[in-house]
Amino acid sequence: MSEKFPVTEAQLVALFMEAVTYGIYVVTFTRCAYVLFFDRQGIKQTINWPMVVVMALMAIFTTLDLALGLRHNLDAFVFYHGAGGAAAEFDNISYWVNVMKTVDTQVMSLIGDAMLIYRCFVIFSHSWAIAFVPLLMWLADVACSVMIILITATLHTDTLISQQKLLKPFLYSFFAVTIALNFLTTGLIVWKIRKINRGTTSHVPQKTTGSRRPRTRLEHVIRIIIESGMLYTVFVILTFACELAGSNAIYGVSDMMVVVVGICFNLIIIRVDSTVAGTSSFAVDSAAPPASFPLNLMRSGGVSHTRGVEVVISRDVDRVADPIKHESYKPDEQRSYWDAV
Repeated sequence: MSEKFPVTEAQLVALFMEAVTYGIYVVTFTRCAYVLFFDRQGIKQTINWPMVVVMALMAIFTTLDLALGLRHNLDAFVFYHGAGGAAAEFDNISYWVNVMKTVDTQVMSLIGDAMLIYRCFVIFSHSWAIAFVPLLMWLADVACSVMIILITATLHTDTLISQQKLLKPFLYSFFAVTIALNFLTTGLIVWKIRKINRGTTSHVPQKTTGSRRPRTRLEHVIRIIIESGMLYTVFVILTFACELAGSNAIYGVSDMMVVVVGICFNLIIIRVDSTVAGTSSFAVDSAAPPASFPLNLMRSGGVSHTRGVEVVISRDVDRVADPIKHESYKPDEQRSYWDAV
């Protein structure tokens, strides 16, 4: 498979793929930074600093990975004049650029997984019992990442990452645990938000029998988390598949995965903010059909039989469209999803 797609071509394609993805990332980063620091009134009085720190770290590692990719291609195609040409330069697995790109890939994946665990932890009201298993899986990923980086830095042989037998057990373990961790944490988050949403909407009367209830904000949040989580998970699966196949396509897919981690993080914040800002806090549902009563005009001599004005009286109730502001069902749980994003 590697011979059909030489490493020289793979590295050039990888640089192009990452550059295109990075352009998308810059757009989402700019919007995400605006959402974290500003609202309709100006600068926010309360800034979610943990999210700001994570956003900054992801921006640093994403930009660094692209810069290292460019440097590696310049070294191979421009500055290297030794035997074997550009392919020999790329085959040097312990070259410092290769090692740093490996660090970037591992760190970005760990940050993305840590954010999933953090969101799960917050949404479950800071329950360590819920976070225990995901945290153990994350620590296993950390151990695999350390071994991958150490082997890459100390091997000093001319070989490709996809063909190095010492790396394979740790790479396989890392990808398998990462995929399982993504499915587990995303599933837990969605299950908890659905539970909160059902508890809230159970107090809301339906407009008419059999009518379809409009989606609540929490239901939009569920969709956002699933879509963003699956985007990252798909790239992890694709990278794992390239590794299993021993294909040099792993360079392009893994480089894109590094950037996609940041894109998914930004999109969750942007889309949740748009959901909150784009819908009103309350919507009105009719709890009973309107009733009309004739309003007779009064004269000094008594009630006139002349037809007067007909007044329509209806009883309306406020249906909470935003479960965060609804106090009847564990308000701390209902607010927790926003703290997590």
